[in-house]
Amino acid sequence: MPILHRTQTFSALMPRFVERFRCIGPSCEDTCCSGWTVHVDKKTYKAYRKEPIPALDLMMVNMERLSDSRGAYAQIKTVGEQKQCPALQNGSCSVQANLGESYLPTVCHDYPRTTRQMNGQIEQMMTLSCPEAARLALLAEDAFEFVESPLQLRETALYKVEASFGVTPEVMAETRIFCLNLIRTRELTLWQRLALLGTFCDSLTVLCAKNEQGKILGMIEDFVHVIEHGDLVATLDLIRPDHESQAMVFATLWSTKGFNTTSPHQQEMMRQIASRFGANDNGEVSKEGLVSAYRRGLDRLDDALQTTPWLLENYVMNEMFTQLAPFNGYTPYDSYLQLIARFGLLRLLLAVQCNTDDDLPTLATLTATVQLHCRRFQHDPNYANRVKRSLYESGWAEMSKLFKLIRT
Repeated sequence: MPILHRTQTFSALMPRFVERFRCIGPSCEDTCCSGWTVHVDKKTYKAYRKEPIPALDLMMVNMERLSDSRGAYAQIKTVGEQKQCPALQNGSCSVQANLGESYLPTVCHDYPRTTRQMNGQIEQMMTLSCPEAARLALLAEDAFEFVESPLQLRETALYKVEASFGVTPEVMAETRIFCLNLIRTRELTLWQRLALLGTFCDSLTVLCAKNEQGKILGMIEDFVHVIEHGDLVATLDLIRPDHESQAMVFATLWSTKGFNTTSPHQQEMMRQIASRFGANDNGEVSKEGLVSAYRRGLDRLDDALQTTPWLLENYVMNEMFTQLAPFNGYTPYDSYLQLIARFGLLRLLLAVQCNTDDDLPTLATLTATVQLHCRRFQHDPNYANRVKRSLYESGWAEMSKLFKLIRT
């Protein structure tokens, strides 16, 4: 079979867990071949039409041409109760099995990876909506040691990062290094690191608004000195946690998504989480019950993470590296706000999982909770925008209030 989409070999910077990743195929408990519509480019679509392979008949029957392509020439409609890709047969992809990897649609070839080029450096990252990627990223302490590794890549899969907010790619790279190193400063608690990151993003937003991007590297040096001196951290410690608001705000974000899914794995996870919220048979929970469940679970979360205290840190690291934080919003502070919304919701779900009279949840359950959160909430840009808007409209986007939502 001739090669349809050729690849090139690149050297890329990536977290160590990305280098370790291998798709587990039929063993995956929440396959990416279900629940999502797959778009197909013109070249791939025409190649499918030329190949008279019976194993692909069901897929071709469910292939739909698009009138308004927007980069996609056709789409593969899902089938069955679980809305699976019709190319999925016995847990394996019939396209890959019969035609080879080069015939996969681009989205299937890339997922769960994303690859970009910035400041002359190629980077590869992964979304944790993939169960195996989530396990590798969250459970290994060295998951976020960065390594240079060769990769095979279609040229169309590489996107280039340009200047953002008037900040050159060179300065963007230095800023990201500072932000990632800040999150890995384990002498501070994670909430302190996130609060310091917010202070930095707020200051960065002010500089960009004033067109003073040339002062960014100096500001980074100043922040390093301030953090090392400790006064700012001492000021943060005066902030008192508001667990009631944390529970109410992030539970509202959880409930506004909706719970319809065709995935048995996701259905079971959501039933489990709802029951540990203290919900009745109708899915309803009182304010008092919600806050109580959150506080009790939060008290037990550290014990549940005793052997992997870096789990939440690794989640934040992956979000920042993958999303190009703090340069992926309308402003650096807007980027930070998106991060905190995702972090706060995830912490709520992990805490609620610990609200049980039985043994603490296993690491497998906690990792599956992160994966569910990423798949259900982070692949929906409309939901992400709705979350951000609700924080602004409710007043919780203000930095002094936001810190009360992350203080443990």
